[in-house]
Amino acid sequence: MVNRESQPVHQPVPGNPYAQPPPAPPTPGRPRRLGVAIGAGAVALVLIGVGLYAVTQGDDGGSGNGSREPVAAQTRQSPDREGESAEPDGDADAKDDGSAEVIDVNAGRKPGEAKAWAAMNDLELPGKGAQLQDLWHVPGIVAQAEYNEVTGYKTADGSKAWTVPLPGPVCDTPVNPTPDGKVVVAYTKRKSEQSSKCDQLRMIDLKTGEKGWHKELTAGGFWDDTSMTHVSITGSTVLVDQSATMRAYRIGDGKRLYTTKREREGNCSMDGVAGGTALLQVESCAPGSPGTHGRLKKLDPRTGDVKWSYRTKKGWGIRKVYSVDPVVITVQNREEMDRWAVVAVDDKGEQRSWITADKGPHAFEMCAGAGDSGEGVQNCPGAAVGADTLYLATEPKDGVLGPNKIVAFDLRTGKAKWTGAVDGGRQITPVAVGGADRRGTVVYVQAQSGKNGQTVRFGPGGGKPDVLLRHTSAAREMEAGMFAGHTLYADGRFFVTPTLLSGKSHGGKGEEGNARMLAFAR
Repeated sequence: MVNRESQPVHQPVPGNPYAQPPPAPPTPGRPRRLGVAIGAGAVALVLIGVGLYAVTQGDDGGSGNGSREPVAAQTRQSPDREGESAEPDGDADAKDDGSAEVIDVNAGRKPGEAKAWAAMNDLELPGKGAQLQDLWHVPGIVAQAEYNEVTGYKTADGSKAWTVPLPGPVCDTPVNPTPDGKVVVAYTKRKSEQSSKCDQLRMIDLKTGEKGWHKELTAGGFWDDTSMTHVSITGSTVLVDQSATMRAYRIGDGKRLYTTKREREGNCSMDGVAGGTALLQVESCAPGSPGTHGRLKKLDPRTGDVKWSYRTKKGWGIRKVYSVDPVVITVQNREEMDRWAVVAVDDKGEQRSWITADKGPHAFEMCAGAGDSGEGVQNCPGAAVGADTLYLATEPKDGVLGPNKIVAFDLRTGKAKWTGAVDGGRQITPVAVGGADRRGTVVYVQAQSGKNGQTVRFGPGGGKPDVLLRHTSAAREMEAGMFAGHTLYADGRFFVTPTLLSGKSHGGKGEEGNARMLAFAR
């Protein structure tokens, strides 16, 4: 059901039978792995955190010599947000901060190794730490939200281009910006970690760090709640989902365009929305009954009109969206949680192929074992889609840091095309953002003890990968501690961040000293 509206904002929370509100941030010191057990409408999950390694300052001391390799990162005292009142929502103005310290991740750089920079955390974090959100790229800038700030770094050297402080923690971000480089983030103004409201929206221009419109969301009951708000972007429209309600706003001025609500007929409720070059709505239907199933709708982002609808088999639900164009989703059996598959859907809403992921010559973990702690339907590492091919990472052998492979599947047939690995028994993962196209797929070879990280590309026919970037030895420990949390490849540069930064109560420095981003380039 679509209601076109022009009133002020209200906001929904997902009725996802698989997801619960995010748990307390994990204990640092171990890789990011989550175990998930899914029952009828409930989730049990265990989150094991990201370890972060200490970094020592290079002896160069940041002299500013023009011949010096690109390095990073600034540290500064976090602004006091208690008194911020520059705008009605309490946001402070974006500002350009100078650097106070430089960490040399190029020390001893060998011939053939990439140039690197590292950005260090400079925010005072709560005791349990803080999550890092989706990575975005626009020409010359890589940006990300951390705790109560959104920061843009210059891709060339890692210096801060701009910072947008917010009056409370960021709850969710879209996986992609608009084509002209704008995002809308969801956050809360409440300082308490117990706060369950994610009810503020702020538009930001990633090119300049300038703030645009702001909206406060209101809850409308059980099916229209702000305890778990997700944001996605398609074209010039931002979609905000709360529970079983989704509202669309025009990016340019924040005007509400339409609302989609829970359909009583068929007993279907919305689980989430996926954006990008197309708009998809994920739904659960008839939960708890023999006819339970999942439904996927393709919508017109400007009007909310349904273009087509896809229905899963009975007893199966839609979990995640790997790609919106071509449409590739993961589905899971509602009774036997170990059974899952990848489904490709055509432009008429018909199934193109079914790839069984829980059986066969290779073992796969959905979302590379990251589970679901309440993120949006598009947050799912371990896979990339490009040129009608799905690239899926196998489950590592010999523990969480053991070696694994990449399997390429033809989305037209569902059959495996080739299997690839790298020399030396390394753990590898496809780079989902900017990684897959007609040239094949970019893959991250994770740094580990005694072995530097690498960025490689497997061609469309597989075989031995081409090495795009050999990461520096000086960055190895820092890089290994990020455990491939968020990755992005753009303009010949590779970016990686952890998913979590530790706080004081978990042995982290809580302010300065945690590495939040690494970049490598030729």
